[in-house]
Amino acid sequence: MKEEMSPFFSAVAELAGSRGFEVAGVNEGALTLNLNGKFAAMVDETGAMNYHPYKEVFDMMDEVLKIRAEIPYDTSEEGMQLNM
Repeated sequence: MKEEMSPFFSAVAELAGSRGFEVAGVNEGALTLNLNGKFAAMVDETGAMNYHPYKEVFDMMDEVLKIRAEIPYDTSEEGMQLNM
């Protein structure tokens, strides 16, 4: 599964795994993380998170943002662009 992940998702998955999260994979452009078999968070390529308010997720948020700042984000592949 890791080979299909972007460098950012791979780094977040490694961090999450070290914190006890299970990586459920990438779905619809977001990395899904579970905790104790239940949904915990989704992280998209921008670093934005949709999450359940678990303490473990809050404890990891700053590190996810730090990873996003360290790994360049290529917006050229993101969505449709308007050519004028």
